[in-house]
Amino acid sequence: MYINISTYVTTGNQEGFERWAKLNNLKEAARTFNYLSENNLLNYDDFRQHVSDIEASVKVADQRIAQINSELSTQKVIQKHCDSYRLCRKVIEDCKSAKNPKAYRTKHQAEYQLHDSLKKELQDLGVTKIPSSNKVQKLIENFESEQATTVREKQELQKKQKTLDIIQQNFTALLDAPEISSDLLPAKKEPVSVTREK
Repeated sequence: MYINISTYVTTGNQEGFERWAKLNNLKEAARTFNYLSENNLLNYDDFRQHVSDIEASVKVADQRIAQINSELSTQKVIQKHCDSYRLCRKVIEDCKSAKNPKAYRTKHQAEYQLHDSLKKELQDLGVTKIPSSNKVQKLIENFESEQATTVREKQELQKKQKTLDIIQQNFTALLDAPEISSDLLPAKKEPVSVTREK
């Protein structure tokens, strides 16, 4: 990152520090220019647009992660309800083969009530036909995979954001920087006029 020499210590080996800082600043200026050049961002408006695009992409990734989290928790609730519903359904189906169905139903009243409440909750979640455990598990795995991918994409975008923040700070510092000291640049030779003697 570009170093503002005037904000650092003014005692000790000031000359050595200034020389090092100026060389460092030249390298950072070169890195900044290279990044801007490689990414075709030499126009400041293009650079600002690129920064805005990255910020928008991070927001989109955040929204998608929130959406996936919501879908994931819904699918986990559906999975839990479906598993419980299947157990209750088995109890209800066993009533058909019971010797005394009325006594069986009285004995398993809690399962009947749970069955009815689970059926209603699943309908509220948009489930009209009970999916297989494998189908729901596969859906959950797909959401988890998409979540991991989206989180990685967001992290990459955030790395780019940090780089762009440094580039922007360097860019601003370079615009405000005083002339680079001539003792770091090769000395300019004065043009010599050569005249031929007659």
